[in-house]
Amino acid sequence: MSVAVAGAIFKQTDRLRFEVRSAYRKSLRYYKNQNDITLKNQGKSQANGEKKDESNPLRQHDSRVSSNFHQLLVDQKASYTGSIPPEIDTDDDKLNRSIMNELGAEYPRTLQRLMVNASLAGIAWLHIWNDAADGSFKFAIVPPDEVTPIYNNALERKLQAVRRTYTKLDPQDGEVYIIDEYWTASEVSRFKRHKNAGYESMIIDDAYQVYDDNLPEQSFNTNVMKNEFGAIPFIPFPNDAEETPDLDKYKGLIDGYDLVFNGFINDVEDVQQIIFVLTNYGSADLGQFRSDLKKYKAINMENDGDGDPSGVSTLKVDIPVEARNSLLTQLTDNIFLQGQGVNPTKLELGNNSGVALKYLYSLLELKASKLESEFRPGIEELVRFVLRHLSAKDADTRTIKQTWKRAAIQNDVERADVAAKVATFTSDEALAKANPIVDDWSEELKLRQAQQDGTDDYANEAARQNLGDHDDNDDIEDDDGENNK
Repeated sequence: MSVAVAGAIFKQTDRLRFEVRSAYRKSLRYYKNQNDITLKNQGKSQANGEKKDESNPLRQHDSRVSSNFHQLLVDQKASYTGSIPPEIDTDDDKLNRSIMNELGAEYPRTLQRLMVNASLAGIAWLHIWNDAADGSFKFAIVPPDEVTPIYNNALERKLQAVRRTYTKLDPQDGEVYIIDEYWTASEVSRFKRHKNAGYESMIIDDAYQVYDDNLPEQSFNTNVMKNEFGAIPFIPFPNDAEETPDLDKYKGLIDGYDLVFNGFINDVEDVQQIIFVLTNYGSADLGQFRSDLKKYKAINMENDGDGDPSGVSTLKVDIPVEARNSLLTQLTDNIFLQGQGVNPTKLELGNNSGVALKYLYSLLELKASKLESEFRPGIEELVRFVLRHLSAKDADTRTIKQTWKRAAIQNDVERADVAAKVATFTSDEALAKANPIVDDWSEELKLRQAQQDGTDDYANEAARQNLGDHDDNDDIEDDDGENNK
């Protein structure tokens, strides 16, 4: 790809890139508890701020404390949906083990981070590659604001190319460059330009080292590298069909909560200050007033006699506590309602039945089911990349089954009671899956089978021994009989 063509493509995709970057960074701020109310304090919550407002001496405090509802809702969603990774089944136990070995220990954590990124930006991205050193299968999450997808215009939208944009410090000249990579199913092209520079200054970036197969000892640098997978090694994980961030649903409610809550704090702080109202004070020096009040516990006031309003009074701020508490409660309920989360304050210890828990988790389950449906194609595509890495013959056609489980509070006593009641007419596999104290149902079946085999062996051995003892006694009796005779 020429520099001119690349520049034209990058210009056309800049608008989408900036939109995603803006939405992601705003969501990330709220996820880090840096709501809009803290912008004045460079993102730091501060409860003792003071403002210099001479026009309103009763309002001198300006506390700005951020409420972290967004992180709670996002983490709740990711943990509920993805803390238990979906089981992958290809109808081949050996192949299943190989797939999980390639995915490795990072797979569960990566899945949860993908769900967090999707919730923040509307879409998350996973990059796939083969390690050049040992040829092992590798994957890593790419920040959503670095990736710009390019789709075809067909009804069945298909990924045609991916643009990845990021900054990098060049150790050779100490300059910071913007790197643009353009990925297709066959290759990747790389370009660079100075930070804050336009595309007219963009040049090719010969960062890839390629070895000549005919001359293994010789290599050369180029800005184009072959894509060994034969498919674009970027997997999208959308948050929903519209790829919208979760924050859009309840940002206004969080901002409203912050305003009411911080107004409450400011009122409490302002009430603690006494505002003196002086009428016909005998001195123009307010410093002298404070000094006399502190030293003598008295002040000098001019008074012309009856009817003279001269004197000292105080002003105080009345706080509508009940109204604000009611408003904060309503805002909290609406935040969890619009965010489709579980309000932990609504979980009553005395009401933990299965029906009550299902009702409490109903909105979160709707949100989790929606996220699961969007993540299933990405998980399947990831597994197919692994199958290609393993050189499986049917990597593109093999049926891949996914079994998802939720990480929710459950009433184990009720589940165990139900399993016990249906045990006589339910398969061992179904019972193992429903057992509340079992994590791996397939392993449980193996253990039960081994235990059953051991019990049978023990019973057979005991029967044999009993039979043997009986035969020996008969022999003794016979001997005795013969001797008696």
